[in-house]
Order: sequence, then C-alpha cells, then structure tokens
Amino acid sequence: MKKVLISEKIDDDAVQLLQKNGFDVEISPAVDEATLTEHIKGAFGLIMRSSKLPEGVVDSADQLRIISRTGTGIDNVNIDDATKNHVLVARVNGANAYSVAEYVITTMLAMSRRIYKSDRLFKAGQIVSTHGESLPGLAVKYDLNGHEIRGKRLGILGLGRIGKIIAKLGDALGMDIIGYDPYVKASDVKLTTDLNDIYNSCDFISVNMPLTKETKNLIAAKELGQMKDSAFIVNAGRGGIINETDLADALNNGVVAGAALDVFTEEPPRSDSPLLTAKNILLTAHIGGTTYEASKAVAIGAAQAVIDYSTGKKPQFTVNYKDLKN
Repeated sequence: MKKVLISEKIDDDAVQLLQKNGFDVEISPAVDEATLTEHIKGAFGLIMRSSKLPEGVVDSADQLRIISRTGTGIDNVNIDDATKNHVLVARVNGANAYSVAEYVITTMLAMSRRIYKSDRLFKAGQIVSTHGESLPGLAVKYDLNGHEIRGKRLGILGLGRIGKIIAKLGDALGMDIIGYDPYVKASDVKLTTDLNDIYNSCDFISVNMPLTKETKNLIAAKELGQMKDSAFIVNAGRGGIINETDLADALNNGVVAGAALDVFTEEPPRSDSPLLTAKNILLTAHIGGTTYEASKAVAIGAAQAVIDYSTGKKPQFTVNYKDLKN
C-alpha cells in the first residue's frame, strides 16, 4: 500500500478519496523540517497546504514521487530541488478562485462603508448620544457613513481566473474596471500596459499576482505616493508584492485611505510588524481561498493529482512535468 503524507489537515473527503484508492494516509503532526523528514520516509506522495516545505525534506525522502499543492501558488515549494530529485510538483488551479474573488469584494465594501470603524467605536463605548442625537446623526459626527463603490474605478493587477471573477463581480456592482496583466493580450476587461494608469486613477486596487522577481516590492513608497489619498488596496495575491513597511507609512500618513491584507511577507506577521499598528488596515489570516467549499475543492484536486500520477496518468495541473521527462 502506497503512503501519502499530508503536511497539514485537509478536508476529510479528500482523505477518504485517497483511502478508497488504496493509499495509506498520514497527517504530519507538525511542519518543521525534523518532523517532516521523519514522516516523509516511505511516502509516495506529499500533499502541501500553504506552509513552506523546509529545505532537506525532499532530499531525505526515499520513495517520494509527487508533491501536490492544495492551491495555485507554489512559492512554498522549491521546484528545482523537487526536479533534481525526480519529484513531480502538481497544483490545483481555479478551485478556490470564486472564494478569493468574494474576499476581495467583501473587503472593498467593508472598507469603503467603514464597517469595522463603526463596530470598533460601538464596542469601545464611544458612540454615545450626549444631546439626543440619532444614530444617523452620530454616524455623521464620527464620520462613519463611507461611500458607495458604484461608479468607482477598480484596478485589477493580474487577470487570471481570480482577476476575471473579480472583474465580473465589480462590473455587476457598477464599477469601472481596468486590468493589468503582461501575459494577457486580449480580454473583456479594459486593459492597460502601463501600471501608472492603475496607480494614478483607481479608487480600489486589487493585487492578484504571483510573487516573482518581477512582482516583488512592485508596490512601494513611490507607487503608493502616486495613488489617490482616497484609494483602497486589497492584497489577496502573495505577500511581498507590496512593501509592508512602506504601506504602513502610507496608511499612517494618509497617503492612501486603507488596505486589506490576506497575505504577508512572513506568515503570520511578526509581533513587531508595522502592519499591526497601522491605521485603517484590515488584516486576515490567509482566508481568501479557504471557505469550506473551496477548501474541499482544492483538497480533492490535490488528492486526485496523487491518484492520477500513481496510475501513470499526468495530473491536470503540473509545474515541472516537462523537465522530468527531458
């Protein structure tokens, strides 16, 4: 019976799928190098979530043939190391795209309507009527009314599956959509080849790109300074695309109006991260693509990739398949 090691718990339906196909499934008790190195022995497949695969784990594996990632991003896996050890890397594309797109729209609405500010003031006991003011009157007093997103311009950086869904949802809400993606030459979305068009004109900017050499620190002090002081930024792509120190400075100094981050350069952020004390920022724990529905879909997709490869079939979405065959 072939063994599959799962780095972190995934949906039970995916585990049962593996078991029905004759696999012995083991969930690692931790994701540090020593633990994974111990438990990877004898494993045909390794299913990874978002935690980083430590250096040396693949080198120590004696039977590993596939690493299957429960999502699109594979920056937590060293592809060159896997290829060197003749290990296929597979991923699941698009299964959580709607979930991430919903997150982006949700945070845009929450920030624009100042939902969290109102909630915080209520819980702090600061919304108090001293002269018989109504709640609508107090909302004016404490600047809680916010703005509609209808008619506002949304810039989408990255027009893959997620970006396209965000565009459709934004369009349905009456937004003016503009997209940037150097790999997309034709789209239903209005495209620009100049990022300055996004920075200079947009009321909302959604980052939905992978982290690469080209996108690292793509948005830093200079780019933030180009934006409207009323602009909101949402990053549900990858940490490191926005310079976190520069973003915190921009928020604290009113350069931009607000930001929502679901991803970070270091996850979770260190206790001394400037983001934790920045003004007008919404921080979430990489939940964009982890609704119950999406978590089930990506887990089943990752499990199916292992099953397919074990029977000699090429998984649907692979990263280094051609390199292994050469």
